[in-house]
Amino acid sequence: MSELYPWHQLHWNSLMASRVAKRMPHALLLAGPEGVGKRDFAANLVQTLSCEHPQEGGQGCGFCAGCRLQRAGSHPDNMILLPKEGKQTISVDQIRQVQTHLALKARQSGAKTVTILPAEEMTLSAANSLLKVLEEPPGETVLILITAMLSRLPITIRSRCQRLWFSPPHLEEAQLWLQQRLPPSTKMNSTALLTLTGGAPLRALEYIQQDFLSLREHFIKNLFFLAQGKADPLEITQNYLKNDLGEPLYWMSTLVGDMVRLKGGVSEQFLINRDIADSLQLLAERTDVKMLFRFLEKVDRDLWLWKGQISVNPQLLLEGLLIQWSWYFSEVNYECI
Repeated sequence: MSELYPWHQLHWNSLMASRVAKRMPHALLLAGPEGVGKRDFAANLVQTLSCEHPQEGGQGCGFCAGCRLQRAGSHPDNMILLPKEGKQTISVDQIRQVQTHLALKARQSGAKTVTILPAEEMTLSAANSLLKVLEEPPGETVLILITAMLSRLPITIRSRCQRLWFSPPHLEEAQLWLQQRLPPSTKMNSTALLTLTGGAPLRALEYIQQDFLSLREHFIKNLFFLAQGKADPLEITQNYLKNDLGEPLYWMSTLVGDMVRLKGGVSEQFLINRDIADSLQLLAERTDVKMLFRFLEKVDRDLWLWKGQISVNPQLLLEGLLIQWSWYFSEVNYECI
């Protein structure tokens, strides 16, 4: 059973109150940045809707037949819809399977559920097909759409769901949760980790579990070597093509953003990459702010294209950014790094 995080409690209590009052929404849209636990919240909700003996707080008991089936991933009344293996989108044929699933009578639970993620990856035809379900939902049905890119969902879909926005928790709450889970050997403290990951606790924990901190350190060193003329952008690109480019693009965006802040006289305590503030200060002092804004716009646009799964050539995308980085910063001296 997934953990019900402390920062989810308000949304959870509201939904449980609606369930008790028999006003459970037929469609929920869980929106918010990555790493705040939207998928775990959905899993908990499906679990409790499947449970024969819910606990006092509304969570599933974990022992009844419904809970055991859900935990095993074989509950006949619950469906999870993801892009098929090797595909980037959710097709209209998959939404037709949802329609077939919902047309059948529930066999185990009182309600049938469908969880769609990432919801923004539905094709236009798929979204239009889902719209018919949202407009005339079968009885005792709960559809759960999960997205980190709300703007990519058609307004017609958004308007027919009850939206729950999942923001990063307060810093103190996130720190307490994260500190209890960080291994003693962690190089970066919880505050710095949360700053680096936009305040998202699960993403911060993933940075440790997936060793993203080492990957970030290596990537930043390569950027500095590029500026010194000691590395080839084409060779560096090859080292990162086997990984998801989302994080390297994000790191590059935060680096340039921090340089813009330093150029404007912002204190180091407001930087994202505080651990390399001195090096970024050198860049900020010797770089034109207009160029920084142009480059930041380019990086953010490429990051948006990548996250949006729009057809782009990853090799050309990263090579282009690294070549531009090398050209913009080649005159800067990095002897102190």
